[in-house]
Parts: sequence; C-alpha cells; structure tokens
Amino acid sequence: MELIAVVIMIVGGIGIAVFVLAAFAIGRDDGDRAGGQERASRAELAASLLYQVLVAGGVAADDALRHVRREAGLAARITQRIDVPSWAGSFAQQSTLADRQRLLETAVQLAIAREGAIPLRQYCTLLDLSFSLGFQTDALARLRERYGFDYIDHAKDARPRDADRGGGATALFQREESVDVASLLGLLELAGEPSRQQIISAYRRLVAQHHPDRVSDKSVQAQDRAAARFIELTRAYERLLAVFRD
Repeated sequence: MELIAVVIMIVGGIGIAVFVLAAFAIGRDDGDRAGGQERASRAELAASLLYQVLVAGGVAADDALRHVRREAGLAARITQRIDVPSWAGSFAQQSTLADRQRLLETAVQLAIAREGAIPLRQYCTLLDLSFSLGFQTDALARLRERYGFDYIDHAKDARPRDADRGGGATALFQREESVDVASLLGLLELAGEPSRQQIISAYRRLVAQHHPDRVSDKSVQAQDRAAARFIELTRAYERLLAVFRD
C-alpha cells in the first residue's frame, strides 16, 4: 500500500509539473503576441512592416509574403497582424538613419511595383510608416517625386489625380504661392500663431482619432472616408510646417 501511495504521489507531482509548464508556455506565447515587436529582430520587424504595406494595397496575403521574400530579400519570420506605428518605432530604435531610409524606400518600391496608382489606404500606411520611423512627411514626398507614383483619391470617385489635372487639381504636397493658413489651422483645430510643436501635437492627436485602422472592421466606404480624412490632416500638417519654422 505504501508503494502504491508513493507511485500515486509521483504521478500526481509529474502531472502538476506538466500543468505548470503548459500554463507558463501559454502565458509566454500570449505575451509574445501582445508585445512581439519588443522581442522581434530587426529583420522580423522590417519584413512584417513591408508585408503590412503590401496588404494595405490589396495584395493577397500569400502574394505579399512572396514579394517580401523575393523582392525585398527578407527571409525573416513575418507577423501578419501588427500595429505599424509601434513596430516601426521599435525598428527605428534598433536601426541607423540609413537603415530607416532604406526600409521606407523599399516599402515604396514594393507598393509601386503593382500597375497603376496605389490605393489611398496604402498611401496612408506609407505615411504612417514614414512618420513612425522618425521622418517628416516630406521624406515620402521626395520619394513620390523620385519614383513618380500617384495615389487613388477615393474622395474623387476613385480616380487618379491626373484625371483632374485639367480642372486645376493640386498635388498633395505641392507648395503653394498663397496658403490659406487660417483654414489649414482650422483643420488641425488650431488658431492664431501656434508653435511648431503645437502643430505636431495637434496633428498626432487628430490622426490618432481618424486613422483608417480604427475603422478596419467597418465598411469599405467608412475606411475610405477615414483614409481621406487622414490625408486631409496630413496635407494641412505638412503645409503648416512649411509656414511655421520656429
């Protein structure tokens, strides 16, 4: 009987140990999913960000994986559901300025590899990536000029901007001779003579409210409206920074 009792105690102890190890593994896995960008390598961060840019442009998941592997030359693990700002911020912390510039340019190259103008939602993702890597919006504007790519403006019935050039359409980041500063400040809910930091803070607060990712589970129309609002805010922000240089 004593031998049987000892065996039962040993088996029970093993069972408890297995249960504890399993619970620990599950908890660690949940933690990895919640804050994976903190533990991901720089290559994993870059690959996941590039994947997100492609998916935002309507590229199928399998095709996006293939493009990141073949065209970007990244064989690292890819996490498919990520928060672009936080992952880009983590990449920026681990990288040099040249690394960040290379990642943004690679993202642009992948986005424009598809034929035609890129979707507005994808352009928003590129803006988000650029801003979170620590660049001002003119970094992406310079890449637009270098590669000559355009975006589809869903606010204009999904027509590329060049369809309206005859009607006097204005390029997104084009510097204007006469800027209606009051209207631009109104878009950012500012007035008077704000400082550069106040403009940046107002922009960050508003785009956090109107970012397309906040309505990713809504209708396509709702996502398009959010994307258009995001671009409108970004246009005002970039032009105001050109005016207020304190």
